[in-house]
Amino acid sequence: MSGKVTQFMKTQKYRFDFGADGKLYTTIFHGKIPQPELRGMVSSLQNCLYGKTPDVIFSYLKLHHLEFSNFHSMESTLGKDRAMGWAAYLLHSDTYGKMEEILGDADIYYSVMDCQESSPEGYCEGCYYALSRLPLGDGEFQHNFIGQAYLCHRETCEECGYFSIRKAIGNVLYTIDSSEGKPVLPTFGCVDMAALLAEIETINSKEDAIKTAIK
Repeated sequence: MSGKVTQFMKTQKYRFDFGADGKLYTTIFHGKIPQPELRGMVSSLQNCLYGKTPDVIFSYLKLHHLEFSNFHSMESTLGKDRAMGWAAYLLHSDTYGKMEEILGDADIYYSVMDCQESSPEGYCEGCYYALSRLPLGDGEFQHNFIGQAYLCHRETCEECGYFSIRKAIGNVLYTIDSSEGKPVLPTFGCVDMAALLAEIETINSKEDAIKTAIK
């Protein structure tokens, strides 16, 4: 890639967290990634097993001759309480501040979580969410969140949930659209959270989210 595109960009720290089935897959690197290429990288993660996201990101960086360094990835345990706690905070909190504990010093952050756990009584509790953080300059960040927490019973098919699309400039979260009661995203079946992540900046309604996440 020509240095003309990136010569005036500062090096930033990128972090991707993808969690499902009790595992959290984290990818971290430093680089100078122009916005169109960053969008392409995130889009390339659609239809990808979460455990393969580090390989896909690394391949994208190499294939597109992007400037990066200090690339590393890790796999850790993701408990239901941890994922549900993050989801509950992002769904209901007025501020974004607590999530800084996860991000550390990352400038650009993308995350997808898909967590579900069944109980012996037949209940299933879970959450989905997609989350991004992008710098705006002058130390400010834009945050985008689409998420749902839900509870259902496998035998009776009763289900309830809370869905929300939220955005923040700086540390204050505000709700763009929300729904309580019947879950917006299905509690069973395939929900393409990576597709939601790729379009997260332009999704402003639950109808948009359904069209994007359910094919």
